[in-house]
Amino acid sequence: MSAPLRRLAGLVLAAVLPVAAVAGPAPSAVAATPAADAVAPIDWDRFDAGLPGDAQAERTRAILLNSSEYTLRTWFPARYGAQTGEYLDLGGVGEGHIRPPGSAALGLATVLATGAYDAAATGVPEEQAREVAVRLITSIAYRHEANSAGGWGTEWQSALWAFNAAFGGWLLWDDLSGADRERLARMVRAEADVFLDYTVPYYQRPDGTVVTPGDSKAEENAWNAAFLNLAVAMMPANPNVAVWQDKALELMISAYSRPGDQLEDTEVNGKPLSDWLNGSNIFADGTLVNHSRIHPDYFTSIANSVGAPLAYALAGRDTPRAALHNAGVVYEALADHVFAAPPNAAPGGTIYVRDAAGAATADVYYPQGNDWGTSRQMHFLLLDTLADSYGFDAGSDVPAADWAAAHAQRVLDMQARFDDGRTYGAASEDTYSGREQWVALLAARTYLTHWLDHNTDVAFTNQAFPVRPGDRPGATLTLAAAASYPRGVATPLSVTVRSTSAAPLNRLAIDLELPDGWTATPASGSAAGGVLAPGATATVTWQVTAPADDTTPGAATLGVTARYRHYGTERELGQTKAVAVPPGVNVALGRPVTVSSQLRANTGGALAVDGGFADASRWLSAESDAAPWLVVDLGRPVDIAEVDVYSGYVNTNHDPTTTLKDFTVEVRTPAGWQQLAAFTGNVDHRVVADGAGVTGDQVRLSITDPSGSTIDVTRVFEVEVYEEGS
Repeated sequence: MSAPLRRLAGLVLAAVLPVAAVAGPAPSAVAATPAADAVAPIDWDRFDAGLPGDAQAERTRAILLNSSEYTLRTWFPARYGAQTGEYLDLGGVGEGHIRPPGSAALGLATVLATGAYDAAATGVPEEQAREVAVRLITSIAYRHEANSAGGWGTEWQSALWAFNAAFGGWLLWDDLSGADRERLARMVRAEADVFLDYTVPYYQRPDGTVVTPGDSKAEENAWNAAFLNLAVAMMPANPNVAVWQDKALELMISAYSRPGDQLEDTEVNGKPLSDWLNGSNIFADGTLVNHSRIHPDYFTSIANSVGAPLAYALAGRDTPRAALHNAGVVYEALADHVFAAPPNAAPGGTIYVRDAAGAATADVYYPQGNDWGTSRQMHFLLLDTLADSYGFDAGSDVPAADWAAAHAQRVLDMQARFDDGRTYGAASEDTYSGREQWVALLAARTYLTHWLDHNTDVAFTNQAFPVRPGDRPGATLTLAAAASYPRGVATPLSVTVRSTSAAPLNRLAIDLELPDGWTATPASGSAAGGVLAPGATATVTWQVTAPADDTTPGAATLGVTARYRHYGTERELGQTKAVAVPPGVNVALGRPVTVSSQLRANTGGALAVDGGFADASRWLSAESDAAPWLVVDLGRPVDIAEVDVYSGYVNTNHDPTTTLKDFTVEVRTPAGWQQLAAFTGNVDHRVVADGAGVTGDQVRLSITDPSGSTIDVTRVFEVEVYEEGS
């Protein structure tokens, strides 16, 4: 565990960036202003109509209660039941570790917050269900990189994962401790701030060039919009909220945009439609491609946009009109567009299948096949419910309510096959690993749509949401830290603040935050008058030293904060970096290396001892080399303290398939090669082999399985060897 942070007096840049020393913050907290201060809790007193009693709402509630039973009595005990810690070990930082528990948590939070929970139906007391929901939510927030070194987050798709836990936490805000509220808010803030300078992606450019063949960006833009809409509704006092709102509008409009939309001058939330767009993501008829096919499952992802009222209505606000952009077009493509066969799969027809009398059924036709299984229903049910509630089914000859009833009954029939609330049987019914939690998530959003429709008047607004210059942060902050800060060895750390504003940044001050016992010596810095001119940069460098004693933890979190005034508003930027704290000097740095093979001329073994941690600075073995090896010549006998091995792929956040999988770390001693450690099925970016008591002049990696990737090569950033007493 990383040591607690303390805030040092910041380096005075040319004697003009004064920073007073202040008390250290909580672990991993960099920004001094509590993130939770920006949260507006839901005012539940506004919603006093109780539970909706119509037949369709009751069907949806039954689905949600069944799913909750499965979560509480089967899934949670099997997956986490043996854990006793305050925060769950989620098993990793990938999609499969974060998204499913968040989906389950939102399912529970919704049924509890709306008052729809029924202990008689689930067999679990409400208090216990609430404890499970809170534990899932708080664990996901705790494991986020904004709160824990090496945590998950701020990567492709992580806004989707964060949405589930964040929404659940907002619904159960009163059940969270002050510390957990802060962690949840930090998670939301960190994920939302990713979009401050985000370029919206498109399937097709305005000139017709397809950018990503077979892969529309509709779903991606819609899920990012959903998260930003939640952030705006949940944290209206955050200083970046106007920029979040603006980007949410752009994402919603772009998500299911057609080529012709770029020529439209219809005003949507303050701007002509054409001014919002720089491409398109669906075809003129409302269809789209994903997974290299016409894919109905991804038509339904427009629910991430049109479901925006779930957040705004809970906040007592009207929903931007942008949320409904092309919703009717897409729904008509699902319900009424006729696909000819051939060229499409037999028998052809509409995606939503009618019976002989023309009435709605739950059967679904996939024009070009389906790679997600044969029995998915919940995403269709959610979109049907939204279409019925918000009226974008007007173009269909069968009302959305009829389709919703058919899809809901099919899910109930599927659940009736089992006695534990689950929905699916055979793997072929839904191939997604988190399929039961996916049901929980969509059942929750569907039921919340009914509940809000019953409890409030959901309204849409076409008002403008302008962004003023002062609404933007006006600067970026970059923390350049080494991967390792050996004990007792001064190692550089640099911070750069770059102005992105047309106005000066005044009273600029930079704080460095280190664990207790660490020291920092100012090395360089430049600025003038405590003012950063438009477009200018200020860089501060420290020599940072970890305590030399053996009790220093082997990992730490280093942090920086920049504070300044921008257009008269106090602003702050923060960043943290998780670093290793090995013992002493890395004696392998720059030493000769021999390897069994290399993938290309520029991926040789020398890159494993060059001190670099970029993807371009890795030893990659040849694909034909089934058992690659690497030897570092230390040049002399060394009393080895430990050997650190770093592997993976920065571009994928060191996805477990890219790290070294099966290998040993060995040392050549006077008696021959001696094994320090063996790793099997490794998924960690950094592993440590304890070398205490071993003396040798060479270190070897002997690899029996390079990775879990289809391109099965080694991806080694660094092999670091630390000497005892150095």
